[in-house]
Amino acid sequence: MVLDPNVPHVAYFVGLAQTDGHHSGDLRGKGRLEIELSARDAAVLERLAALLPCYASVGRRTRTTNFSRSRVHETAILRIYDRTVRRELAALGVVVGPKSDKVAPPPVPCSRTDYWRGVVDGDGSLGFTAAGRPFVSLVSASPALTQGFADLLHDVTGAVRTPRPNTRDGVVNLMVQSNEAAALARWLYPDGCELALTRKRDQAARVRAWRPPAGSEHRYGVRQRAWTPQDDSVVLDPGLTQAEAARRLDRTMSSVSMRRWRLRQIEQG
Repeated sequence: MVLDPNVPHVAYFVGLAQTDGHHSGDLRGKGRLEIELSARDAAVLERLAALLPCYASVGRRTRTTNFSRSRVHETAILRIYDRTVRRELAALGVVVGPKSDKVAPPPVPCSRTDYWRGVVDGDGSLGFTAAGRPFVSLVSASPALTQGFADLLHDVTGAVRTPRPNTRDGVVNLMVQSNEAAALARWLYPDGCELALTRKRDQAARVRAWRPPAGSEHRYGVRQRAWTPQDDSVVLDPGLTQAEAARRLDRTMSSVSMRRWRLRQIEQG
């Protein structure tokens, strides 16, 4: 095995390749993996090319588009052809062919912070709403990836989010704001993190530094309580209605309903 997902740059590469990459060809024959980013993000591709255990080239491409004032868009492209590396990437979740609804977190332990930073660098957003509240979000059509991100949000921030595809195009948009966004940005982009898109790392620094306006801390101080085994036994008690369980746990009915659904999904497996 040449790719260890517990190594930070490998985990980050997997997350970025799943979101901004394209894996084509045949794992038993010829093929290639490409990651194409704006030229302003070329530094992270060059750094990855130097760290990966195979030959990886970084080239430039200039296109004429209708989406910018200059109509000229320059990109940087990392390319890998090594069959062994591509096979291992596929086993870690960088699927061959169309991927938007198929990617999933690696099926083996990995450097979790670096993996999710790669995912957010690819398909996530960080910034501030019109009202001045910081946010971190992820948009994806993959049920496995969005459920994994929802689990991450709960683990890191305590926020409960349910991946629900929209009716227009079937994608899921998961977002946290305010204190939860600041906590997630601190976790995803810690001081000294080497691999990250510069523009998103800069935005993350602004989100991390956010504090509630003076005098309004109480509006942002609500924290989700972690679920305990005792709580779960109440949620699953067949002799209690959702309303009764919510009263006993001092929680909302919607949170009890979501917790019951999640526990049953875990049981089913």
